[in-house]
Amino acid sequence: MASVRPVDDAGSPEARGLPAGPRWGAFALVCAAYLAATVGEALLSPTFPSAAEDLGTDLALEGLAFGVLTGSIAVANLVGGVLLRRVGATRLIVSAMVATALGSVVAATAQGFGQLVVSQVLMGAGAGLFFPAGLQAVGALAGPARKGFAMGIYGVAFSGGLTLAAVLSAVGASHGWRLAFWVAAGFAAAAGVLVLVGLRAPPAPAGAAGERARARDVLGLPTAVGSIGTICQYGAIPFLPTYAVDRWGLSAGAAASLLAVGRVLSIVAKLVSGASADRVGPRTSARRTGLVLVLTGLGWVLLPGGWLTYALAAVFAGVVSSLFPIANVLALERFGHQGGAIGVYRSVQIGIGALTSAAIGVIGHAIGLRPTLAVAVACPVLLLWICRPAPESVDTAPDAARPV
Repeated sequence: MASVRPVDDAGSPEARGLPAGPRWGAFALVCAAYLAATVGEALLSPTFPSAAEDLGTDLALEGLAFGVLTGSIAVANLVGGVLLRRVGATRLIVSAMVATALGSVVAATAQGFGQLVVSQVLMGAGAGLFFPAGLQAVGALAGPARKGFAMGIYGVAFSGGLTLAAVLSAVGASHGWRLAFWVAAGFAAAAGVLVLVGLRAPPAPAGAAGERARARDVLGLPTAVGSIGTICQYGAIPFLPTYAVDRWGLSAGAAASLLAVGRVLSIVAKLVSGASADRVGPRTSARRTGLVLVLTGLGWVLLPGGWLTYALAAVFAGVVSSLFPIANVLALERFGHQGGAIGVYRSVQIGIGALTSAAIGVIGHAIGLRPTLAVAVACPVLLLWICRPAPESVDTAPDAARPV
């Protein structure tokens, strides 16, 4: 994957008439687009208990729909990484918003499972196309000295999208689940217009001419940390509302509200993980996060319903998102100047998430959702080994990033 700058990203900021320091206004536009894309991709999980009754679907079809969504994201990540060097960040982000808006409209008008699947393909395409452009833009807009802080704030946009999706679903449980998708279409359309009008694509991070990303970097530590996150985020958490309704006897609205609480907590978790990555290093931060996830995840799956169990579920849903800023910091430091490498990095993660969500749906339907989820939420224990301290002979500073 040769390092080739996007055609509208070439040159230094000064040469293109852009400020040399952080560009927080443009950074805010990218975060707004990230929020809109996330609302679209996250709506299916909390709305499914209501939509299932209307459309006549079951748990196995739920897992299939989640698998189609995450699989579409994985493919679009690769496409977005290739297109980034050709069309630039601004046009790619606008294209992502168009796909998200169209997918939301298709979902809002769905008359059967087939149309719902089409909507998930479109919204997955929107989320996937956005990611390489968004991550590279954030690294360039924030500057090299603020990566952890920028990834924390960028992660808050993701958490804000998850929170908004859960809130819309809770409202939709009383006023019709289709309303949530109509609102999501409006958010995506507005974000696309703002980016088109207000964002001048930033220059890609500097990289040596002709340099190639090493496979062990692209498929190494950053992808491993992110993959653990996607197993939980795209595999386990989408089934939380269904589990809460079936196992704990909560209403669809209460289950969506529980998920919304977790999304709010994820905002704080993202800020903490971003600061922690700067302070103690991403490896240490990932190990601590993994331990919290195992304890809270097994708690809400294995304990009987009650306020303690609900609290553990909300904390798990919040903390799992904090793995992604950590993985993104590692990715930016290793291959952030290469759109294709970013696309592969994210695509592998989402592909694992797609397989996990589909497997949980099928296996959970066959043997029960509880034991299936127990395995999924226990997987962050692997971070204790994956993110073990690097040998001093290789990394002399805490979690120091190797030059790409």
